[in-house]
Amino acid sequence: MRYYQCSEYPIEFVLSENIDKHFASHNHVGHYVISVVMQETVAVCLENKEAVCCRGDAFIIPPYAVHSVRQGKDARLLSMCMGTAFVEKNDLETAEEVFRKLLGDAVTQGIFGREQREKLLNFVRTVYCLHDNGRKKMDADIKGLTDKMTRHPEQELSIETLAADIFVSKYYLIRKFRNSVGMTPHQFCIQNRIRKSQRMLDEEMTIGRIAAEMGFYDQSHFDRAFQKIVGISPSEYVRSKKQIGQST
Repeated sequence: MRYYQCSEYPIEFVLSENIDKHFASHNHVGHYVISVVMQETVAVCLENKEAVCCRGDAFIIPPYAVHSVRQGKDARLLSMCMGTAFVEKNDLETAEEVFRKLLGDAVTQGIFGREQREKLLNFVRTVYCLHDNGRKKMDADIKGLTDKMTRHPEQELSIETLAADIFVSKYYLIRKFRNSVGMTPHQFCIQNRIRKSQRMLDEEMTIGRIAAEMGFYDQSHFDRAFQKIVGISPSEYVRSKKQIGQST
């Protein structure tokens, strides 16, 4: 896997190849993901609907949409991650201008080809339509808890504490949370710890320090959780990162 990040905007490209991996059910809280199959096939399950995507097919994963992805070693999948903060701050015309330049730089850099550039650019407009009309509605109590857990995933918040926050039993909370978010509070917490860990790695913090600050038992525990969610180890993630516009 290779990561290409934009220093100016919350936009990232991920090229998944030479990886035989099943990414179990998860969601992305703070961004949209537009994916294009570049080679072979990729199996996707989005909100309990399964599909096999072939070369040239594209799909969008909105924020909080529960999904899983199964990718064989011979498949190549290109994903463009667009932060919701970018969508909320910039209108469609501005976004298209930004992406024309950024996607052009990526093609020049050899990250992907013109076919993928046009496909991704066309889907930017679809993202804006989804953001305006199709945002997932969530119970206000659960939304409050997810916001709290997303802001401070390193905090130890027991089921009992979370349930007390919204005045329900812990058993009712687990059912309600899973129905709204698609996973248990514990799974959601670990997922967000790993997402924050990625940002900390982007800031060149050491793996051992991140593991300790994010509440993992030790670095080995952190490595296993990171690999399960991201698909590669923390050290491989650090080595795989490049900036759009930098020499590859």
